Amino acid sequence: MGFNSSATTLSLNAKLTPLGRQLLVSTNNALITGFSLGDSDANYYANNVLVSGEVPSEAGAIGPNATVGNGTNPNTNFRSVLIVDGNGSLIKSVENQSIQIATETLYNGTTTLSGTSLTQNLINRNDFSTDSLVNLYYSFGLPLNSNDDTIYTGVTYSSGGLSDTALSSLSQTNIFAIGIDNSQYGEAIDGKTIKLTLPTSGGTYTIYGTYQNKGGSLQVEDANVRDTSTLTDYLGTNVAFLFSDTILKPNGGDTTLSWGTGYDTTKPFSLNGKRLYNLQTNSNVAQSADTMVGVAYLDKGFLVITDPTILADIGPSESLTTGSTTGTSVTYNSVSTSVSQTITCVAGRGEFGGSTNPTFTGTDIPRISEVGLYDGNSNLIAMAKTDRQITKNVNEFLALSIKITL
Repeated sequence: MGFNSSATTLSLNAKLTPLGRQLLVSTNNALITGFSLGDSDANYYANNVLVSGEVPSEAGAIGPNATVGNGTNPNTNFRSVLIVDGNGSLIKSVENQSIQIATETLYNGTTTLSGTSLTQNLINRNDFSTDSLVNLYYSFGLPLNSNDDTIYTGVTYSSGGLSDTALSSLSQTNIFAIGIDNSQYGEAIDGKTIKLTLPTSGGTYTIYGTYQNKGGSLQVEDANVRDTSTLTDYLGTNVAFLFSDTILKPNGGDTTLSWGTGYDTTKPFSLNGKRLYNLQTNSNVAQSADTMVGVAYLDKGFLVITDPTILADIGPSESLTTGSTTGTSVTYNSVSTSVSQTITCVAGRGEFGGSTNPTFTGTDIPRISEVGLYDGNSNLIAMAKTDRQITKNVNEFLALSIKITL
């Protein structure tokens, strides 16, 4: 049915015209200067107004290549609009604050994948002649050869290396790369929400994602979707790290602790005891270095296992096969960024009391079902429709907040 969905708010989402999309790319956020109020769905001969869910849409919701659409057809326009004032004006200026741009991180919801939604490959970095996936060692920022290994295994942290840190286990000839179909997550996976169940010949490993303990605010870590330590930027700026109780419990093996504590909670670190990993041992504060089992590449959609014990349990039979470890599953949430501009449209008292609608008479109360947004040349840039008709007596005040997602 081509009706707008029911709603309970007067905050509207606008769809850009093709010209609007072009101009927003080529100009700036001060493009929209005016607005109009339309009554194209009003037959003033009828006694009743359209209620929630009865207003026709201005466009469908499917975009190119199965995306969500945010545009209208180039020929979309108003059948009739309200008259602003006694001078016959049809467009009024928007409020000055309308040039502000807002950025918001949105969660896409928890997802659990298994089977063919995952690819699973054991990769040997020395297999140059037959395995094209050896290229991924560079993609992942992992050591490419024994010379690169030295920084992880032969040089201490105080001397510029990593041999006495939780990162030392990243230096491996073999890795097990689990790939997540990019149609199954947003811009990035939320690192703290990762739970990997990995069956092997040696048993099932339950693996969780977390971040480095930097001694900062746990509330900040609750909000982070990635590890913000600059120490590991060489691996990528969107990573988290993987740990398993089976390999070593938190704080160097404290049997009273678990990497699973606080998982799938709203404030995992600050309120629910989720553990950050310790980079190094510090006996002064009873802190022991942890042992990571791999890295999660949150934008690339890969969980890479580097722990030698787990790799030995997986075995060479997993090489270059898809979905080869039966029963593997990954649970996570992911995020996408919403960039929007909110346009404030104020219809004051004494304004928008008339209409170009031929069924309108001087005794009718205008029935608003659409808002047009214009540039300084009166080009229609975007159009929003309400879910119901809004009546505005000429002596009433009406403020509308129009959101354009860019």
